[in-house]
Amino acid sequence: MEGKAQVNGIELAYTREGSGPPMVLIHGMAGSRIVWNHVAPALSAAFETLVYDCRGHGESTRPPSYTLNDHVADLAALLDHLQIDAAHVVGHSMGSFIAQAFAVQHLRRCRSLVLISTRSAAAPERPDRLVRERGGVPVKEFVGTKTPLMTVIGRMKGYPRPDPETVRIAGRALADYDLRDRLHLIDVPVLILQGDEDKITPLEAARETAAGIPNARLEVLPGYGHFLHVECPDLLVSRIRTFCGAVK
Repeated sequence: MEGKAQVNGIELAYTREGSGPPMVLIHGMAGSRIVWNHVAPALSAAFETLVYDCRGHGESTRPPSYTLNDHVADLAALLDHLQIDAAHVVGHSMGSFIAQAFAVQHLRRCRSLVLISTRSAAAPERPDRLVRERGGVPVKEFVGTKTPLMTVIGRMKGYPRPDPETVRIAGRALADYDLRDRLHLIDVPVLILQGDEDKITPLEAARETAAGIPNARLEVLPGYGHFLHVECPDLLVSRIRTFCGAVK
């Protein structure tokens, strides 16, 4: 089921499928809910999956500026709108930052967290450095060596072509975030999935996040980069389903 929710003065586009324990999947910067197309349908056999376009992305409203806390408030309001008390929260890259901040502020609403290609403090480099002038990203910068590049590109058919301004606005929202001194507040099961060839959120940053969260489990995926949802979607589905399915 597709819909649009009026929350916090904006409109969020979402897709809700399946049945079972609720699970929300949050995309990364310059993406949209379409990035989960190789993951969410398989998960919806065991979970009620919710994918949505974050503000500034996809079919949702694109304000001229916003913050990480706005993303967190949007997720809380969207769950309220859909009458979901608590969910497994899965986030990729920017989505994993939102997931961490959401858990810090709304822990009782998290059944578990799955953080993919993650870090807990702003990167020193500008996020728009990898966006071409006419939109799009150089895919080879985002993937590892294990999956053939043309396979990844084929799976990304239909993905949005981000423009530098969209990425600049999204990047400003994350420019000074730092959750490291609050990670200890996250007291739910946490799985971190990280490619060891990720150039965007390097393995060292994921290790720092894992060290800061009590009982977090870090799984390193050799040969993969930043785009795990298209490099190894079946592996991602298996790990998420097993981990979240074991949470009582």
